[in-house]
Amino acid sequence: MSAGPDERPPTAPAFSVLLARHPPVKDASGLCYGRSDLTLAVGWRDHVVSWAALLEGGEQGTLYASPSTRCSTAAQTLAVSLPAPLPLVIDERLREMDFGSWEGRRWSDIDRGEIDDWAADPLGYRPAGGETVTSLIERVTAFWRERIEAAEPCCVITHGGPLRVLLALAEDRPFRMEDKAPAQGHAILLHFFNNHGRFIAQIPAIR
Repeated sequence: MSAGPDERPPTAPAFSVLLARHPPVKDASGLCYGRSDLTLAVGWRDHVVSWAALLEGGEQGTLYASPSTRCSTAAQTLAVSLPAPLPLVIDERLREMDFGSWEGRRWSDIDRGEIDDWAADPLGYRPAGGETVTSLIERVTAFWRERIEAAEPCCVITHGGPLRVLLALAEDRPFRMEDKAPAQGHAILLHFFNNHGRFIAQIPAIR
């Protein structure tokens, strides 16, 4: 019998995953931005240095990042900042949620009725022709299952939306709309241990 999507053979090794949200961006206060490409704020490299410190002495594996400049730029810097440079893979599934024509507008300028429609159907509503939360969950879950099936040590640099989903998956529970995203520039190092063929994250994580 083959293992399930979140299971590994009993002999599979333990592994670690670093989850990081891109560093702070410029001129984003009050702005709706998901797929919009914003510039990193001054001092962003300090966050990358702190991520590298979390990885010292451990097996880093592959570095995965969203194609957005705010993620890929930080990822490229991290990839070459460690004693052994990391292979970098840009993965479309790690993009932030697409807010359609809301992108680039101030939240305060978006029609209140549209916001209320989203609140009435938080998982299934498609903001202004963009993407549903269910679609976000599905693509991020597909990415995560590949990492778990391979018991792959890795680093993941992405956005608040995907990170909310990834952390729920790491805790082996359903995503909740009230789940909080880590702050921009924040990283979480998760250690996964084999529990009779199923990998379980160490709780609490190293943050």
